[in-house]
Amino acid sequence: MSGAAKGFVCEFCSFQNPDRRRARCDVCGKRRTKSAPAKPAAAASKKADAAPAAPTNTVGGYAERLSEYPNKGVTGLPETEDAPRALATKLERLAELAKNAERIVFLTGAGISTSAGIPDFRGPNGIWTLEDEAKKTKRKRRRVGAVIDEATSGASFETAVPTPTHMALTALASLDKITFLATQNVDGLHTRAKFPREKLGVLHGCVFTEKCETCNREYFRDRDLGGISFRPTGRTCDCGGALRDTVLDWDDGLPDSEWGPAEKHFAEADLAVALGTSLRIVPAGELPLKAKQFVVVNLQQTPYDDKAALVVRARVDGVAASLAAALGVAVPDPP
Repeated sequence: MSGAAKGFVCEFCSFQNPDRRRARCDVCGKRRTKSAPAKPAAAASKKADAAPAAPTNTVGGYAERLSEYPNKGVTGLPETEDAPRALATKLERLAELAKNAERIVFLTGAGISTSAGIPDFRGPNGIWTLEDEAKKTKRKRRRVGAVIDEATSGASFETAVPTPTHMALTALASLDKITFLATQNVDGLHTRAKFPREKLGVLHGCVFTEKCETCNREYFRDRDLGGISFRPTGRTCDCGGALRDTVLDWDDGLPDSEWGPAEKHFAEADLAVALGTSLRIVPAGELPLKAKQFVVVNLQQTPYDDKAALVVRARVDGVAASLAAALGVAVPDPP
C-alpha cells in the first residue's frame, strides 16, 4: 500500500486540500469534479479567491485576539422585559414614530445575534461578564482564555444563521426612508442576510472580510480570517494589492469609510433605533444622540435611556418583526 493520499487543489477556491480521497474541499465545501487533477501545494494561488482555514473556536478566537481593555464598563446588569400590555403600547408608539419619520437609521449591537447562538459581552452570560465574575471569585487564577472558551462553547461565526432581526432589517432596507444601518458586530450576519452594502456601516470590522489596501475592494469569506488590527492576510487582490483584515482592536480608530457615512446619516435622521446594544462603546454608542430622536430596544439599561424618546425592554426579534409588519414590509426567510 502507498503512503498518505496525495492532496488536491480546489478548482473553486484554490485551497490545497491534504487528502485527495475527500470529495469536498475543506474550506469552501464545494464538491470537486472527478476530472480535477491534483496539483502540488506550490501551485495553490494566493489570489483573492483563496480562503484561509478556520480557527477551532472562532467566536472565542476573536475574543482572545482582542487586547486587554480596562475600560469595559458595567457588565452583568439584570435583564428585564416589559409586561405584555406595556410592550404592546410601546410597539404602537414605535410604529407611529417610524411612520412619521422621513429618515430612519439603525444601530445594532451584540444583542441582535444572541438568538443565532453568538454570545454578547455584557449580558448575564456575556463574555466580559463571566471574565469579571472569574476575577472576583476563587476562579480568578484561571487564565482568561479558559473563561472565554466557557462563554463561547458551541458558538461559531461560520455556522451562525441570520436572525429574524437581521432579516427584518434587510426587508426594511427596501424602503427609501431607511437610509443607513451602522453595526458594531463583527459576525457578518448583516452581509449574510443580504443587507445592501451601500446602506451599511461596519464600524468595528468583520471577521470574514478582507480589504485591498490599494483599490479598497472587499472580499467576504466563508471562514474567520483570524486577524485583527488591519494586518496583512497573506493574500493579494486581483489588482495586485495586499489584502488586510478589517477587525478593529481597542486602540484602532474607526475607518473613515465606515464612520463618515454613519455620522452623516445619523445627523440627518429624524429617528434612530438602537437594537440590542448597551450603547457603552464609544464613539459608536453615541451615534443615536446625533438624530432628532431615538429609540432604545435593549433588555438592559443603557447610559442614554433618559434621553430616548422611547425605551423598549423586549427581545429584539419580536420588536423588529413588529416594526416590519407595521411598515408593510414582508420579511424573507434566512438565505
